[in-house]
Amino acid sequence: MVKLDIVGTGPGSVDYVMPLARKIVSDAQIVIGAQRSLDLFNKDIPCETYVLTAKNLNELLKYAVESNRKGKAVVILSTGDPGFSGLLKTVLNTRLITLSEINVTPGISVIQVCAAKLGLSWDDACLFTFHQGNADVLKKTELIACLKAGKDIMLLPDAKAFAPKQIAAYLLDAGFSSDMVVFICENVTLSDERIVKSSLGSVSVLEFGTLCVMVIKAKCNSGNV
Repeated sequence: MVKLDIVGTGPGSVDYVMPLARKIVSDAQIVIGAQRSLDLFNKDIPCETYVLTAKNLNELLKYAVESNRKGKAVVILSTGDPGFSGLLKTVLNTRLITLSEINVTPGISVIQVCAAKLGLSWDDACLFTFHQGNADVLKKTELIACLKAGKDIMLLPDAKAFAPKQIAAYLLDAGFSSDMVVFICENVTLSDERIVKSSLGSVSVLEFGTLCVMVIKAKCNSGNV
């Protein structure tokens, strides 16, 4: 049985695309992904391609599954790693296909790159994603609990629903110190990459780009931080 491939494309730079990802894409008959993911493979895609958007997501996922079940080699590209704020959950939540019908190829997550650039050992950090408006009360409560437990936080903000300034304001309202150290890593691995060291108080009044990671230090005790 030919399985549907979900392939991680890394944090954004072509330098972070895994060789295995390129091989899988070069052997595909159909490749589906966001434009910025497709652009990373412009020399490796010998087949039909489809640009994935929020509007055509369900339609293209259905087409991908139907084509795969007809025996075609179909690849869905997922930015970063498919399993962390990637397309794996989205594909499975459609209930069009089961995990046994999928091959997942991991990619380098922007979380990993940020940790490396900050010299942060992140095996004990709390990870959060607030992408796609995923900022419910339970997650916010977990965020506060992790900080109170002295855990460093690495999170993906949502530019519309829960941006860095909103997160900072929320934590300030919850009683955390305005001096708490915060890093904002924007456009990581891209030519306009920027890493800002700031404080919870300062971030609460600043604007940042859509592609960013927010790192909140419960205590500064390692690496470059």
